[in-house]
Amino acid sequence: MRLKSVLHGPGGQARLALAAFAVPGLLAAGAMSAAASSAPAPAAANQAAATGPTTTGAATHAGKRVPTRPATISPGAGLGAAIPAKPHRAAVARSLAAWTVSLTDSINWLWPTQYSTLTATTNVNVGPTPYYLRIYDETANAYVVTCATGTTCAVPVTQQTPATHYYVAVVSDPSASYPPGGVQATSGAVGVVWQGVNLSLSASPTTVPIGAATTLTATTSTNIGPSPFWTEIYDATTQTRVGACGSGTSCSATVSENAATTHEFVAYLSYFSAAYPPSGIQKTSLINFVTWSNTGWRASLSTPSASFGNVTATATANGNVGPTPYYIDIFNANTGVLVAACGVGTTCSATFSPGYSGTSLVAFIAYDSPTFPPAGTVASSNVTTSYQRIIG
Repeated sequence: MRLKSVLHGPGGQARLALAAFAVPGLLAAGAMSAAASSAPAPAAANQAAATGPTTTGAATHAGKRVPTRPATISPGAGLGAAIPAKPHRAAVARSLAAWTVSLTDSINWLWPTQYSTLTATTNVNVGPTPYYLRIYDETANAYVVTCATGTTCAVPVTQQTPATHYYVAVVSDPSASYPPGGVQATSGAVGVVWQGVNLSLSASPTTVPIGAATTLTATTSTNIGPSPFWTEIYDATTQTRVGACGSGTSCSATVSENAATTHEFVAYLSYFSAAYPPSGIQKTSLINFVTWSNTGWRASLSTPSASFGNVTATATANGNVGPTPYYIDIFNANTGVLVAACGVGTTCSATFSPGYSGTSLVAFIAYDSPTFPPAGTVASSNVTTSYQRIIG
């Protein structure tokens, strides 16, 4: 029996994208069409939950209605930075006791790709004046719409991914800067949220005999039924979809393999699509591993869920790896970096400082290998995530 070294490395850190609200750039309502998957929906998913009825004439993703831009843009309005022409020469503004302007939204909590209509209203028709009625996106630092006439100015807005945007209406001159020149009135800010969800994936069991089945379960923090999106589970190794659900918070799929192998699995919140990866991705889970092996090895991993400092992860094997060619390996599941490798005993530990957004680890029983997943894997563990607590 050869003497095997015991390697310990520092714990890698990575921040998971678990924040529910990202802030992508503004998608000008006048310059975009409703987001839709170009891939046709397959005849049936491996697993599909019932959704609402299909609206005749509306584009759909396997029974879910695809958001389309409503026809609520004010006639003659200039979208984005465009300034519409006045219908006639504007008169010199007469003195008013007070200009007023307000801003409302049709809905302020919705799913990405869905639309909210913003409506600015002022107390005087801006047509005969040198002023314009305008809506500005304070989050994207860009004008959304400008109207040269009337007392109202409306425009639909959307975002393709989770975001929160704040809008304000002004009566002003047509300058491109903000605040613009000649401001006569400014509304209060209106916030619109395109909600995001958390998505996780688990496999149970993570190591099974050849030919046996394991169950993959994807979980979302919110019922996705009212959304345009689906929870879809993929075998990333073969790049095939193994399950899809259109409603609820849980989606499961059962998989098996007839040869010794380790496969990677991942879940997406996305449009309904058999392609890998699917289109319209809103959220991606961590990779999970399942190993099919008749060697009898099993591995588990435990870590504290949260800490104010360092935490210790412990991987446990169901036998002493010392007299074998195998090691207990712990990897950072976010980065694929080897954190620790132990060549003797039934346990292997690593101390690390998790990130505020979480650091995930996974363990294997395999050959001594820095590749991810390691070569010669005969058992894979559950994936754990630890968070750094915020003091205050």
